[in-house]
Amino acid sequence: MIQVILLAAASCTAVPASESPNPAPRFDASMRLDEPAGDAVPRFGQADTWWWSLSAGAAHDFDEATDVNVNIAARYFLAEDVEFTIELGLWYYNQPGDDALGLNPNMVFRWHCVNRERFTLYADVGIGVVIATDDVPAAREIEGEVEDGTPFAFTPRAGVGATFRLDESSGARAEIGLRWAHVSNARLTGDDDNPARDSAMLYAGLIFPF
Repeated sequence: MIQVILLAAASCTAVPASESPNPAPRFDASMRLDEPAGDAVPRFGQADTWWWSLSAGAAHDFDEATDVNVNIAARYFLAEDVEFTIELGLWYYNQPGDDALGLNPNMVFRWHCVNRERFTLYADVGIGVVIATDDVPAAREIEGEVEDGTPFAFTPRAGVGATFRLDESSGARAEIGLRWAHVSNARLTGDDDNPARDSAMLYAGLIFPF
């Protein structure tokens, strides 16, 4: 009789396994302790990453014209250390004759041929168009004849430069570069209306990850 009573008491106080107050944690093999946080800053030069930049510069033709530029750009790394950039620039053309303002969209391909943790070295080429408030270049006399520019021109360019890491946590970088800058309407209105201009341009800017 005593044994029956003890067995009944034990069955009333037992806790079902499904109601255990502290179930053992389950290990999920898909969990990775080394997986980076979703908002981690990407490595500069990493393929399939987006960056944006602000920059400014000045171009001089070693004669009488000094052009000043500011721009904003969206930059995408197509492959490791190879980026494609869409850039929108604003120019002030300080030139003989009438000065002009110009809106200048460009596309640029850039290869960071040296990519270290703190800096990169690069070469780039690009081309764009400029739509100006007046003729660029302004009319000038060439070999005894006056050649007029046009408010629409092409802006091919090529250059070299470097970027430098400023802040590891934000990914911010500085860039500085030197390029050949050309302005020409490619003789769209005839051989007598294309006083093309070549300039050396020095520029600097800031780069940030999206």
